[in-house]
Amino acid sequence: RILRVTRHYPASFAAPAKPHLSCHTTRSHLPSARPALLAAAAMRLIDIGANLLDDMYTGQYNDKQYHPPDLDAVLERAWQAGVNKMIITAGNLQEARAALELTQRDDRLFCTVGVHPTRCGEFDAHPGGSEAYLQELQQVLEQGKAQGKVVAVGECGLDYDRLHFCDKETQQKYFALQFKLAKSSGLPMFLHLRAATSDFMTIARAHADDFVGGVVHSFDGSLQELQEVLSMDKLSIGINGCSLKTEDNLDVMAAVPVDRLMIETDCPWCEIRNTHAGKKYVKTAFDAKDRKKHDRNQMVKSRNEPCTLVQVLEVVAGHRGVAEKEELAEAIWQNTHQMFFKHLS
Repeated sequence: RILRVTRHYPASFAAPAKPHLSCHTTRSHLPSARPALLAAAAMRLIDIGANLLDDMYTGQYNDKQYHPPDLDAVLERAWQAGVNKMIITAGNLQEARAALELTQRDDRLFCTVGVHPTRCGEFDAHPGGSEAYLQELQQVLEQGKAQGKVVAVGECGLDYDRLHFCDKETQQKYFALQFKLAKSSGLPMFLHLRAATSDFMTIARAHADDFVGGVVHSFDGSLQELQEVLSMDKLSIGINGCSLKTEDNLDVMAAVPVDRLMIETDCPWCEIRNTHAGKKYVKTAFDAKDRKKHDRNQMVKSRNEPCTLVQVLEVVAGHRGVAEKEELAEAIWQNTHQMFFKHLS
C-alpha cells in the first residue's frame, strides 16, 4: 500500500521543478513554482517528525477510501521544497516494523522505534508479556540501527490529556522501561509530552545516565514548562504548527535557544491554519484540493505534508525577528544532524 519512490537526487540538491507543482510565494506573487522551490531547496531541512504511515497517505480518511495512495507524490513535493531527510515516527511495535520497511524506499528516509504513551497498554496485552514486547522492539531497533535507518527511540513519553487511552501509571511504567532501549542502542530519544511536565521530568532525570539526548517534539507548553525541560541539558525542543497556534505559543517558541531548536511537521496533522497566530509569517504556500477532487500534483486540504516544513521555518524566523532564515535553517539542521545523524557520518 506504500508506493516506491523511484527518483533519487543528491541530498544537497532539489529535484528539478515540475511545471505541474503548485507552490508559490504569497507575498511576491511569483508567476511560477520554480523560484520559490529553488529558494527553499537552497536550505537544508530535516523533518524530525513525519507520520508517513498514516492511512491518509493511502487515500483513506476515517476508514473510507477517497483517492489512490499518493505517498510518492507527497515525498516528491517535500524533496523539491528543500527537505533532505525525514524521520518517520513509529508509535508501537507494528509501526516500528512498518516504518523500517518504508525507510528502505529512499535513502533520505529514517525512523524511530518505540511506543507512544497512549498505546503503552500494548506492553501488558502482548501474549508474551511486557518483557517479550520490549525484546521484539529491541530486535527491530538493532536491525534498523545496523542498517543506518533507525535513528531514535520513540515516540515515547507521557500524555495526560488522553488518559482515556492509557492511564497514568501504565504510561509512567513503560516510558521508564523504554530508556532500556536508549541505553542499549546509544540512540537519542524522540519524546512526547502533554500536560505532564513534572512527572515527565522526574522520570527523565531518574534515567539521565541512560540516554545520550532527546527532543521533546511538538512542544506547546508554557514558558515555565519550557524552562523546566531546558533545565536538563540533554533535551531539545521540536516545533511544528501545533506549537505556533497562539501569541503565547509564539513567545514560548522564541524563548528556545537556537542550539536547542528543531523543526517538524508532525504530518498529516499540525498544519499551520489561517486561524493560527503564526500564519501571518508564512510566505510559501502550496495549492490544495479537497480529497474528493484529489489531484496527486497538489496537496489535500487539511492533510499536512513534509513540504510545509518551510512554513514552520518561516514562522519561527519571523517571530524571532531573524531576517536571514537561511542561517537559522542551517543552525537547526546542524542541531538535528548532531543529535540524530552524527553516528552515521
